[in-house]
Amino acid sequence: MIKVGIAGADSEVAGELLRLCLNHPDVDVVTAYAPGYAGRPVGSVHHGFIGEERILFTSNFDATALDVAFLIRGLYSESDWVKLMADRPQLKLILFPDSLTPGMTEAFAPVYGLSEMNRKPLVRGARVAVVPRVLASPLLVALYPLARHLMLRGNVEVEVSAPADVTTEEMCQSAAMEVGRELQRVQTSFNGEVIIRIGTTPPSSRSLKLSLCLPCSSNLEEVVKVYDSIYDDHNFTYVVTHPVTPAEVEGSNKVVIAVSKPDADTLRLEVVADPRMRGGAAEALHIMNLLFGLHEKTGLNLKVCAWSNPGSAEGEKK
Repeated sequence: MIKVGIAGADSEVAGELLRLCLNHPDVDVVTAYAPGYAGRPVGSVHHGFIGEERILFTSNFDATALDVAFLIRGLYSESDWVKLMADRPQLKLILFPDSLTPGMTEAFAPVYGLSEMNRKPLVRGARVAVVPRVLASPLLVALYPLARHLMLRGNVEVEVSAPADVTTEEMCQSAAMEVGRELQRVQTSFNGEVIIRIGTTPPSSRSLKLSLCLPCSSNLEEVVKVYDSIYDDHNFTYVVTHPVTPAEVEGSNKVVIAVSKPDADTLRLEVVADPRMRGGAAEALHIMNLLFGLHEKTGLNLKVCAWSNPGSAEGEKK
């Protein structure tokens, strides 16, 4: 069994991660670190855990007892982690964006954990990986094949419809910078700006939708072939040529990309994903599967059935 510890276990994404871990056949949750709730069952914060009181929040995080640490929030210093990693060669770190510091980047050079782009590094000995940001993950999945084929030109302007807690102006700007950086690593000739704007369409209560149009003279069949050439052996990315709704992805790690050609020189992309899973809990568990040589869908085959309410000590569902 893979011994798991979660730092920041009282956060919303941790509630999703704990739920996924409980249903993973190869995972044993050893530590749910949340000092403010130490000694209380996880169900006191996260909805859906009644009957799972065996998992208690703790104020102690003993990394020497773990195989993998999920750092949703920062814990210890960079030098402490360097020593821990040296003393425990099997220990792996999965960092969420809020736990990543310049010191951690310098100490470990973590692999960017988008499997659609970096699956080989993740399965070939990586020990430290960083989870992509919520908005960056599905947008990069949508744009990566085009960058691989040198098809990006000019600015990339994106409209996002999603729950308010994942679409603040700051989150949009951070994701735009992340996407631009990763695209330039793939297509060095890309010098456009990535611009993410919050749309006016009322969002789903859970999922997000990204809409964008790009200059493209290739016909629809050629575009689909571009995507299939990259994603034919990936398990969570699907390309379709018909409209999609957020209901297709809620509670899952999927990204569904609907491609269309409104005219001969324009490519339209509609992208749907669940931001509490993609760029969140399910993507983190997906990274863990790859780091430990498991099939990437292990523990991620079915939708989760509930989600937690951040900041609620009573575990009420929104």
